[in-house]
Amino acid sequence: MLVIESGEGLPNSESYIDLDYLIAYANKRGLSVVDMTEANIVKAQDYFETSYKFKGTKLKDTQSLEFPRLINGEVIYPVRIKSAVCELALKSTNVLLEDTAQQVIKERVGELEVQYSENSSQEVNYNFVYNLVMPYLENSSSYSSSIVRTY
Repeated sequence: MLVIESGEGLPNSESYIDLDYLIAYANKRGLSVVDMTEANIVKAQDYFETSYKFKGTKLKDTQSLEFPRLINGEVIYPVRIKSAVCELALKSTNVLLEDTAQQVIKERVGELEVQYSENSSQEVNYNFVYNLVMPYLENSSSYSSSIVRTY
């Protein structure tokens, strides 16, 4: 059973959500989570914790996860963070952060030919997840002071 962050900056928390939270989130959106396990949440949480650089500082130096955070003197632990982890968990049946190799410019298999843009990235962008966390990202200038702390 996962240790869930309560909003207090726990030193041993493993995730912002548990399986029940993920199931409720998915059901509200008409999504199937039949094969989801805590492993999907762990993969999502790992990706979340290592892929973004957030504004402010952790609430406590000893806490294990990035949130709750102090941003502009306010304790922040928004529902959007939980939603982002849910979205990543739903996508975690695939590898969230793949290893990259040389980019394919042209490939021919029989009569089928594929050529990729020279400037395109091989990384998958999770646009909805990014939009959820954008107000809290270090490189973002947007921040809403109406965000409330949740547990």
